[in-house]
Amino acid sequence: MQAVRLRESEQRFRHLAQHDTLTGLASRLVLEERMKDAIENARRHHTGLAVLMVNLDEFKGINDTFGHQAGDEVLRVTAQRLLEAVRTTDTVVRLGGDEFVVLLPEIRDSRAAELVASAVVSSLSRQVRFASMEIEVSASVGIGTAFAGELDTESLMQHADAAVYRAKNRGRNCFEVFAAGRDESPQEKQREQDDTESVVPKA
Repeated sequence: MQAVRLRESEQRFRHLAQHDTLTGLASRLVLEERMKDAIENARRHHTGLAVLMVNLDEFKGINDTFGHQAGDEVLRVTAQRLLEAVRTTDTVVRLGGDEFVVLLPEIRDSRAAELVASAVVSSLSRQVRFASMEIEVSASVGIGTAFAGELDTESLMQHADAAVYRAKNRGRNCFEVFAAGRDESPQEKQREQDDTESVVPKA
């Protein structure tokens, strides 16, 4: 009996570690594991993979205007709509706050990722009903893709992050694809700014 309880307790802890408590989506830990598997499969089958970085637009304003319970409902609905917009073989993860990631394994070209991103933007740009309120929601999506020798987990995440940053600058409620030489992550932008400031003589 004690062994059964111990096994059940271990299963509960494992589930909590692998899932977001609010939305039920997979956790960052699951994302890391599945990205490794996806990269190995892509190398083996000469395919590629993509990462979609999904950020809700003006989410702080939703919390401030309608309250945190409404914000939580928006996050739960967003999670469900993301799952409905992607393939069953894809992985949807909540990183935290209003940040989500979709992992697309086994893609043949970047167009496949763009089609999914378009579906995600369309699916998330619908009102969410909470109590008697209709809450306007939209999202910005950044796409990072990799094929052949470019397969690298860290680079994929950085590229998707840079692309979503540009989608927000473009006006939100859209998706952008990372383009080498045009996009850079906010961290890189900050480093460049810091370097610039460090060489500017002080008056």
